[in-house]
Amino acid sequence: MALSERMKVLQDAMSRYSDMTVKNFQTIHALGDAVVQHLPTYLGEGSQVWGVPPTGEYRTDAGDCRDAKFSTYHKGTLTLAPIQMGVAVGIPHTKDDGKFWPRIVLEFEMIGDAITVRIADSSRAVRGIPLEFDKQDLEHICEEIHEYIRSVLENPVKVATAVGKGKLGFI
Repeated sequence: MALSERMKVLQDAMSRYSDMTVKNFQTIHALGDAVVQHLPTYLGEGSQVWGVPPTGEYRTDAGDCRDAKFSTYHKGTLTLAPIQMGVAVGIPHTKDDGKFWPRIVLEFEMIGDAITVRIADSSRAVRGIPLEFDKQDLEHICEEIHEYIRSVLENPVKVATAVGKGKLGFI
């Protein structure tokens, strides 16, 4: 039984959607992993960074959560949609040996041949990251993460707003 022309059009469209969904998943996961690996170098001595789930509870004593740091981990089906990732940054205390571990939620969206990265509840976004990103692109994302954490911690009102929206968390 041959497919009708209309069904063939739908079949081809489905294949393109499927291919793009897988490309979106693979590209964003690679960029997210690269951010988690590069951020400690960007922040310098004394820093510690782990990928953690973007929602719910998280632990920093278990190390990087691998794929569980992405919102795609528990969904079961892939869709062509933005993907969130949690990043916990260990900031050493100045008065003891402890660390403060805020979680920042990044949202990645692939649009055409570029990725936009939104940092938590900030209106700032890093736009135009190529699918074949490089160290400069990672530096730009890390710079925005650093600036976001600094600005929130320096402004107690912003902390309450960020925590209330679920884009910044503390343990």
